[in-house]
Formats: sequence, C-alpha cells, structure tokens
Amino acid sequence: MAAVKLSAKGVGSVVKIKVNGTLRNFIVVHQGKPSSIYDASCDGTWLLMEDIYETRQWHSSNVNDYANSTIHSYLNSTFLNLIDANIRAQIKQAKIPYRPGSGTSQSVNSGANGLSAKIFLLSDREVGYTQSNVNQYIVNDGAKLSYFQDGNGTTEKIAKLNGSATYWWLRSPHTSGSTNAWYVSSSGNAGGNHCTNAYGVRPALILPSTLLVSDDGSVNTNTAPSTPGSITVPGSIN
Repeated sequence: MAAVKLSAKGVGSVVKIKVNGTLRNFIVVHQGKPSSIYDASCDGTWLLMEDIYETRQWHSSNVNDYANSTIHSYLNSTFLNLIDANIRAQIKQAKIPYRPGSGTSQSVNSGANGLSAKIFLLSDREVGYTQSNVNQYIVNDGAKLSYFQDGNGTTEKIAKLNGSATYWWLRSPHTSGSTNAWYVSSSGNAGGNHCTNAYGVRPALILPSTLLVSDDGSVNTNTAPSTPGSITVPGSIN
C-alpha cells in the first residue's frame, strides 16, 4: 500500500488509530508548534478524536485543578493503555500550557514548565475562544490550533456522541470561581459548569510527523526509508 508521512496530511484531514481494538477517526488539528509558548515537545502532528469517546467528570472533587483532575489521570493511564501498543509507544510526552492549582487565578505555566501529558484535553484558546469573543474568565493557556476558527458557535467545534451533538470538556478552568471548567456546547459555544458534571471527552495527542499513514488512513509506526550513503557490491567469484 502507498503511504505518506503524517507531516503531509493537511489540517482537517482524518487519520485512524486503533483504540480498544477499534479503529477511531482522529482529525489533524495542527502541524508543528502552535506558538512560542510551547516547547519542542509539542512539535509534531496534533490529533483530536473526531467523535466524543465517552462522557466523564472533569474532577470528582469539583475543583478546577486540571493537573490533579480525575480526567487528566484517567486519560494518561486507563485511556492511554487502550491505544494500540505500537502507536502508544510513539506518542510524544508533551508539555502543554496549563493554569496550575484551582480557583480564580489566570496565571499559566507554559514552555518547559508546562504540564507533562501524552493524552490531554484541548484548552479554550486552542479551540479559538478568547476573552474578547467570550468573556473575562477565559484563560490564555495555549494558542489557537490551525483547524479551529476564532469565536463562538463555529461548526468545526461541534462534536457528536452516538450521532448526536453533545457538550465536551476543555482542560481550561472557568476562573469565575474554583468549581467550574470550560466546555464546548452542542452548538459550538463556550460554556462553564461544575467539574463534577459528566460531559464528553475528546482525547488529543501529538505524534512525530515522520510516522507514515497508509492509504486506508491508518497511522503506523514505520518511517520513510532513508537512502544509504553508499552501496558496496561484492566482487565476482572465479
């Protein structure tokens, strides 16, 4: 079968990764580092599950501390282990921008001080929400990914669970208090609600751009062959 590098897949195209034994569609939402607030660990092909995988609480203790949240722990343990072992071994250990702790602070750790994660939720800024197009409780914990448009209610933000548009969680705290986090509504609008609510989960991850995609869309761990520097041909034997 023909194959191309992940780096050749256009933003918005779909590739397939096996999760819990079933091929799932993932959207290419960005190529490379989104901005200078990300370090080299985030330089690769950003993938987001096309459909909502399931619904889960953001934090079972109802505090908006993503680093210590129920969903962050689940994604980087139980969910991570559902991914095909060969692909799992290639997922980048990324340092993603995040707001440390809980409460109303909007201070963000980024670059080498970002939160270490292989699987993560996207942030409010990464999907195109800003303080100017939503409200003052948006945290600047990232930069817009190429796939998304700025603003509320844009159709590319809408995701489905079992065929129906459903709310899905972002990793960003809603800084009006200590108990809310941001989500994307079924119409693509930003909203905030209690972290104990069960909303949709769309896992995101970053893969090396050198991995290959087969013509059926499946990502595999092969890389393009390199040309040897020289070839030695044995002499003839008399």
